Amino acid sequence: MTPTPSELNRELSLRFRRWLGVQGYAPLTKSQYAVSVSSFCEFLDNIPATEATHLDIRDYLAFVAQRGVKRATVHRVMYALRCFFDFLNMGGLINWAPPRFIRLRRIERIAPRILSEKQVRALLSATQNLQERAMIEVLYGTGARAGEIRGMRVEDVDLQARRIRVVGKSGPRFVLFPRSINNCLRKYIGNRRNGFLFVNRCPPQVVKIALTKKGIWRSYYYAHDPKCGRSRRIFWYLPHGKGLTHKQALRRVQREMPKSVRNIPVGQKPLGCVTARYIVKRVGVRIGIHVNPFILRHTFATHLLDHGADIRMIQKMLGHVSVGTTQAYTFVSMKQVQKVLDKCHPRNL
Repeated sequence: MTPTPSELNRELSLRFRRWLGVQGYAPLTKSQYAVSVSSFCEFLDNIPATEATHLDIRDYLAFVAQRGVKRATVHRVMYALRCFFDFLNMGGLINWAPPRFIRLRRIERIAPRILSEKQVRALLSATQNLQERAMIEVLYGTGARAGEIRGMRVEDVDLQARRIRVVGKSGPRFVLFPRSINNCLRKYIGNRRNGFLFVNRCPPQVVKIALTKKGIWRSYYYAHDPKCGRSRRIFWYLPHGKGLTHKQALRRVQREMPKSVRNIPVGQKPLGCVTARYIVKRVGVRIGIHVNPFILRHTFATHLLDHGADIRMIQKMLGHVSVGTTQAYTFVSMKQVQKVLDKCHPRNL
């Protein structure tokens, strides 16, 4: 039975998602590309993706732009469609790639926001615990991405060589850190020998305890399962007829929770996707500045450039594939421009 155009597009979209995984794309890129292609297939309706033309691509991009999204988002959708039609072309389903015949306006480069050295010192002084201090020190000292921070493991930290193995967009690499971070990391790691470097140390708590209509106290908590490395939700019930108050029922469930639940191994679960951003932002609020891990990454590169570091070395530290990406920081480092002006302008000679 011949599939309908909608069924064919859905099947091609699923195969494309699997192909992105085979190619080793970053999880976020894989998700964004798959969503863009799936949305495009829905936009085509009864037109098979193998028969789409550059006019259909152009109409879809106009449809995306009308939502009021940023120009960078439209470019990202274009990259996803190029990748999808290259996939179809490679599989012999089409003889040309329609998105390759469309050109978009170049995105204007915007100078990234950075912090001054004085602001960085104030940010470090505003930390209130060892985790906050260690995270900001590592972010500013290595220039690592927030996703790389989440994936850092204790066994990959070499305090002697002052380097940490991370897995970024371009694969695994080593990031170096200055001597001033060494003692902070040593204290934060403590006696741990494995697991994720940055963890949520908050003790497990009863999420909710409520009295149902039948008079039954109901609650649940999370227990760590070492087999799968994740936490499972476990429900707890107290039958009616006990006549316990809310406080008494809460004490009962806390007393009956197994010790293995209270002592979840530290480092077995990484931080949440937004936790690192929240921690940095929370410290910035205390001194009245807006900061996030990406701003600290920009600050790391710009300060190195200000103090005379070579652009190629900064590229290697940041894990950029192309030096063109790193050159965006030259728009920010006015100290370097000032040095060249003072050295080369005839009025300064």
